[in-house]
Amino acid sequence: MRRLWTSLVIAVVAAGVVTPGSASADTGPVRGAGYVWADNPTAASYTPAPAYQMNSVGITTRNTITRLATGRYSVRFTRLGVRGGVAHATAYGADTHQCKIEGWSPSGDDQNVVVRCHTLAGAPVDTRFTASFTSNKYWNGWEYGRTYPGAYLYHGDPTSPNSTPSSYYQYNSMGGVNTVSRVGVGAYSAFLPAIGHAVTGGHALVTAYGSAAERCKVVNFGWTSPSTTIKVNVRCFTAAGTRADSRFVLTFTDRTNTLGLDGCCNPNGHQSGYALANDPTAASYSPSASYQHEVPTGGATATRAGTGNYSLRFAHADLGTGSVHVVAAGWTAEFCKVAHWNPSSGINVRCFNAAGAPVDTPYDLDYTGPWLLG
Repeated sequence: MRRLWTSLVIAVVAAGVVTPGSASADTGPVRGAGYVWADNPTAASYTPAPAYQMNSVGITTRNTITRLATGRYSVRFTRLGVRGGVAHATAYGADTHQCKIEGWSPSGDDQNVVVRCHTLAGAPVDTRFTASFTSNKYWNGWEYGRTYPGAYLYHGDPTSPNSTPSSYYQYNSMGGVNTVSRVGVGAYSAFLPAIGHAVTGGHALVTAYGSAAERCKVVNFGWTSPSTTIKVNVRCFTAAGTRADSRFVLTFTDRTNTLGLDGCCNPNGHQSGYALANDPTAASYSPSASYQHEVPTGGATATRAGTGNYSLRFAHADLGTGSVHVVAAGWTAEFCKVAHWNPSSGINVRCFNAAGAPVDTPYDLDYTGPWLLG
């Protein structure tokens, strides 16, 4: 196992060389990515533990979290303050609280991502969560220097029959223009053109956007006509579980992580994994090979401990670090969240129906870890 970046303070100072993942002397905002695990929900302001946050500016760069009000938080990603990009959030814990993105924008040189969290009844609540941001325009993977299939978008016009997200708030690794169609109340199809010819399966992540308590999920995804287009179906619901029009953010990736970061173990490489856990009543299984991926090469195993109580393990991921996102899959109002992750028990996921009772349902999950030495 390669050593984590927290132990990699080995800069070659004499030659003026910066080691992979270390900060440069440049100032000003840059494109890049970051994540946090926000584990102190009532603190006025704090810096998350180094093992559970990352900023692509450098290994010594720290992100901060500020509590703005009950259930409302600002995540500040240092020096990532460019216009555009995409942000996601996932509630953390074994309860039924949910989190979403209220918005993001540059603040000086930094990127300010605002997260909202709610109870099952839709009331603001202080709770733990994970959050991520990326503005990367080059979707890196295992083979250094190669662009992998990927796309993201912010859909801000939830009642329009057809819309094209702002060029600042969408990306397509093949240069195509992503679009969204509304197919019914709270029902959307996102079209990601040109990337389909290189997609082998992939992974989709959706987060609701706004200040109210709506939540969104992935229904399914796959190829559509023309065959080079990937179609991701999305459903959004009120806190009570009825379909509702909502803004949302979406990321699709294939064979790399949802932040577009170099896959392990290239320079600046990151351990990464994703899986579609699509057999919700099986005691233990390996998700479909087309819809799981891990770098370094490995595999995922999903297990069920009880109704709506799941664990997922990747063969090589160091789960004493990193960040996790999870979203329920399917047509109806079930939702999922990450309960915890650690090396001994893997990534624990809890899923619920609209009434808050545990329920068996498929889910999509992704993990992104810190830098490893290439």
